[in-house]
Amino acid sequence: MRTLSLPARSSHLPLQTLSIVVVGASGDLAKKKTYPSLLNLFEDNLLPESTVIWGYARSAKTHQGLRDHLYPHLIKTGAGEIVVKDFLKMCFYHSGKSYGDEEAYTQMISNLSEFEARSPSATCNRLYYLAIPPNVFGESGVAIRKVGMALTGWTRVIIEKPFGRDLDTCNELLETLATQFDEDHLYRIDHYLGKVRTLNAGKVYQ
Repeated sequence: MRTLSLPARSSHLPLQTLSIVVVGASGDLAKKKTYPSLLNLFEDNLLPESTVIWGYARSAKTHQGLRDHLYPHLIKTGAGEIVVKDFLKMCFYHSGKSYGDEEAYTQMISNLSEFEARSPSATCNRLYYLAIPPNVFGESGVAIRKVGMALTGWTRVIIEKPFGRDLDTCNELLETLATQFDEDHLYRIDHYLGKVRTLNAGKVYQ
């Protein structure tokens, strides 16, 4: 398997490895909010030196296809072209048949594990950002729990409202997630405040 090449970054942050997975990476929320927010963290040197960002969705794309998809939206943030291109070198992509496709998640996590194994830190954290409709939160959470939990650090799963269509579907969703994760794994946020929380997500491990 080809070794992933990442840009060198200096950082004042604790020596920890961070693997970020944006589930729903090909969608509007990801390209307009999630990735631009992660770019801001990168530009402000608020990501650990050893960081990788994987996008997961159902659309068939290559790594470069994802980068080309994101570039026009990232350059609109006002970040310099060099910064944007360096950030995109950290970004990779994997597709699956569904958002609960355990085989596809397993293949992607294998890549994460290789990256973590080469990192200089003994602590390897994983952050999952679910930029997907609420009706597939549950199946994504099940797949993450089965094959994607961090082995030597924390695991965080960020979900955005709306949490279901009504009270009944909201409770059903929360019960499904509660069977898979402890409360300290989950972060529930308002859709329109998602960018703010993502900007702060890099500080969670401190």
